[in-house]
Amino acid sequence: MHKSRRGWLDVNAIKKYRSMYLFLLPAVLVTVIFSYVPMMGLIMAFENYKPRLGYFHSPFVGFAHFREFMTQHDFYLAFKNTILLNGLMILIGFPLPILFALLINEIRFAAFKRVTQTITYLPHFISWVVVSGLVYIFLEDEYGSVNVLLQWLGFDSIGFMREPKYFWGVFVAVSVWKEIGWNSIVFLAALTGIDQEQYEAATIDGAGRFQKLRYITIPGIAPVIGLMFIFTVATIFGANGSGGANFDAIYNMSNPLVMDTALTLDYHVYMAGIRYNNPSYGAAVGMVISALSLFLLLVTNRIGKKISGYGAF
Repeated sequence: MHKSRRGWLDVNAIKKYRSMYLFLLPAVLVTVIFSYVPMMGLIMAFENYKPRLGYFHSPFVGFAHFREFMTQHDFYLAFKNTILLNGLMILIGFPLPILFALLINEIRFAAFKRVTQTITYLPHFISWVVVSGLVYIFLEDEYGSVNVLLQWLGFDSIGFMREPKYFWGVFVAVSVWKEIGWNSIVFLAALTGIDQEQYEAATIDGAGRFQKLRYITIPGIAPVIGLMFIFTVATIFGANGSGGANFDAIYNMSNPLVMDTALTLDYHVYMAGIRYNNPSYGAAVGMVISALSLFLLLVTNRIGKKISGYGAF
């Protein structure tokens, strides 16, 4: 957007590129309506919200809800599970799409490459409701395929979805399977942007495949890796995108028997705000989650700039 002598908006530039601004308008409206207007609801965190009284007439209680969740065992359990589960997802789930993209990039048979990409992308479009149902069927204690195989091999059946100690392993495995193809798209796009003349020059100089990978490919996609890592870490307290312990995944994969390891902050907010009809408490926890996510984003971005020179902003 051009800066004019009369202010920050250049009317002539808007008229010139009005068709582009019209294409941008729906995205701006959606962002304002669904991201900024709901922020007015944060006032609930400081009052005992009553729907019949509205935001501006409900009793004001200050930081009472913030003090309340600081004494709740469920909050600390959800906080611990959120950090550990998302940390495990980052440790395992973040590098695998990069590795997968590098492997796909090495395939020279175009038809096989397209088929492989299509097959790995498809699970992303399957609802977590369907995925969790399939997981419960496959891992059922007596008749699930996995336990039938274990029994056939002479082992005892395992209550994968009944014992808390197995939940993280099952959840991470299913999440990686569901999202690895989709999450690799951005890295595949970055790989196509590398100048092919560098590879030709390296071949002439006698460089092998792994030397090209180390000195051309990895440095070429390093800015994208750094950017995606910043965004991934920033959502550790409330992963709402692809992958991660987002609410949709946790809600469908968990059950009361595994809640000691399945309860996350997003699910805790849902339980308090919706299930137990305490929206003010849920808003208070949600505000803390947002503040922690912003803090992580700033810190990770600063560290990324210090180490590699790349940042999100």
